[in-house]
Amino acid sequence: MTANVKLDDRLSLLRVGDRFRKWNSLDDQRVCSVCERKFKGRQIEIRRLPGGRYKLYCPTLGCASGPHQWLYSRASVSEIGEPAWCHVGEQATHHPAEPTPQALVIDYDWVKP
Repeated sequence: MTANVKLDDRLSLLRVGDRFRKWNSLDDQRVCSVCERKFKGRQIEIRRLPGGRYKLYCPTLGCASGPHQWLYSRASVSEIGEPAWCHVGEQATHHPAEPTPQALVIDYDWVKP
C-alpha cells in the first residue's frame, strides 16, 4: 500500500531506506538504471509493509526497482552500464598506452620423445 508520508518523514525514510547513496534533500535527483528515468526524492513511491516497515520503489509505473538500482543523476553512462559495485574486490590493472612485446618461453624439457 502506498503510504501518505509527511515531507519531513519522507526524507528520513529515504535516508534509512537507501543505504547505497546519501540523500541531502527531497530535491536530490537519481536515475533509475532499469527504466532510465530521472526523478527526485519527493517522487519516490514509498510503500508501507506489514509491521510498520517501509519499502522504496522507482516512481515509474511498472518499474519495481529499488535504491540499489538508482544512481546519482550526474553519473556517467558507463556507470549505468556497469556499476562500480560489480568490481568490489578486484584489483586495478595498469594498461600501458602501447602494448609491449613479450617473449613467450616454453620449456619442453619435461616432454619425453
